[in-house]
Amino acid sequence: MQRQSPSIFNDIVGPTMIGPSSSHTCGPSRIGFLAQQLLPGTLKKASVAFAREGAYTMMYKGQRSDMGYVNGLLGRRPEDPRLRNAFGEAEKAGVEVSFEIQDFPAIVPNISHITLENTEGRQVTVHSDSTGGGTVKLLKIDDFDVSIVGDCYELIVRADCDTAELGHICTYIQALNGRDEGSSVSALEGRGLINLKYRTPLQEQVLEQIKKIPSVSEVIMMEPVLAVPSNRHCRLPFASAEEMLAMSHSESKELWELAVEYEMARSGWSKQQVWDYMKYVVDTMEHSAKEGLKGGIDMRGIISPTAGKVENYIKKDSKALDMGVLNTAVPWAMATMEYSSAMGVVLCAPTGGSAGVFPGAVLGVANHLELSTEEKIRAMFVTSIIGIVMSKDCNYSAELYGCQVEPGAASGMAAAGLVYIMGGTSEQMCQAASCAVQNILGTICDPVAGLVQIPCINRNAMSAANAVVSANMILGGFDPLIPLDQTAETLFRVGRQLPSELRCTCHGGLCTTPCGQQLAAEQEARDNNRA
Repeated sequence: MQRQSPSIFNDIVGPTMIGPSSSHTCGPSRIGFLAQQLLPGTLKKASVAFAREGAYTMMYKGQRSDMGYVNGLLGRRPEDPRLRNAFGEAEKAGVEVSFEIQDFPAIVPNISHITLENTEGRQVTVHSDSTGGGTVKLLKIDDFDVSIVGDCYELIVRADCDTAELGHICTYIQALNGRDEGSSVSALEGRGLINLKYRTPLQEQVLEQIKKIPSVSEVIMMEPVLAVPSNRHCRLPFASAEEMLAMSHSESKELWELAVEYEMARSGWSKQQVWDYMKYVVDTMEHSAKEGLKGGIDMRGIISPTAGKVENYIKKDSKALDMGVLNTAVPWAMATMEYSSAMGVVLCAPTGGSAGVFPGAVLGVANHLELSTEEKIRAMFVTSIIGIVMSKDCNYSAELYGCQVEPGAASGMAAAGLVYIMGGTSEQMCQAASCAVQNILGTICDPVAGLVQIPCINRNAMSAANAVVSANMILGGFDPLIPLDQTAETLFRVGRQLPSELRCTCHGGLCTTPCGQQLAAEQEARDNNRA
């Protein structure tokens, strides 16, 4: 099924999560939440298997993937604070969860195979992929092919019949319920699975009608996990930076206004709902940064929090080089990432590995300049819509494209938001994004000890600075020449050309230095004691 068009609140500033990782903490929690809905009754056991050559193997403990899966399997969402004590919560619930590395093909980097068993002995097996930035996809249910990403109410119908009859049942159900968001039929040896997607749940009487179909053996209605529901029939106002700029000129609208219109079309929400949700985004990001700056948090890894110390040094010590707005932006970027490492509540922007860039570069600067909440919200809409037109049909995922698409790409989005704050034009906003992305092309992802700490925290700080530098260059008259659409295409093309060792596998870069390997061994010992 064709990928859904991106949403600002699903794909650029969201989801809200307990840190540290969007792919490896939030994603697993969402996968677990979806998977447990496929097993009727009370969950008793769960086993989660990772591919030996996949991305989870070296970091699933350090990035709290195991805790994420357990949290989701208990029927909880990734922002639930009980995720921090997931194993204790599972023990209280009488649910046994195990994790192992197995030799099956890593068809995608974040592949997992989950087998669930209820108290009556019934089992279901789910194959899944954490696709980046907290987005996920269920790939198979008991060997039946599906494509479930958590943006719909999913109707799952099992039936004992051949492919032709499955098709007839699917058509009958579609006639019962009107327009759906997509459907699939998968058959295997006289059995089949139908999946129909809806923006709202089906009424109980309709489900009862479906259950009465002679060959139907099971009917399940799954809840979504994404903030913004599927909307495949919507008409989006633009899909590229070029189209967005043309609309900005023809309708004499600023980019923040076009961002609001885009999300209204994509989500089906009212203007006020879209505005209010962005205010929630701003409030959450500012809270995370300010909490991180207090220090006194346990980052559960190889370093201790230093953002507050850095802020105190660069603002008060006479030896520090004056960085202007970066005196606020850099500590805010660091603090958000440190708070995330301590399993605080943060927003993916567009991923957990880049969660500090927007709070630092956009909101830190806005606070430094004492801007109003309204101006912060508008700047974040500009930042976010640049992320939409950059992404095209790609997810922001270091496992697929390297660190350049996480804090690197975020710095491009933030640069546009800064140009808005500075009073620049729509063209200059896109130029600043292109300039910032050009500066980070090819940046690898090499998280030491499998943690979202080194070099993730310093790269967030660097990316915030890159956004400020790029915005000033553009307003000063520099021309990056390459249009944003072409620069963004290059970003993802370069990512695909990076070897897998340099894409969040812990097999390359700083991870393989003697110091990196020693830190990994020390972290493994801590993680094993935790488990």
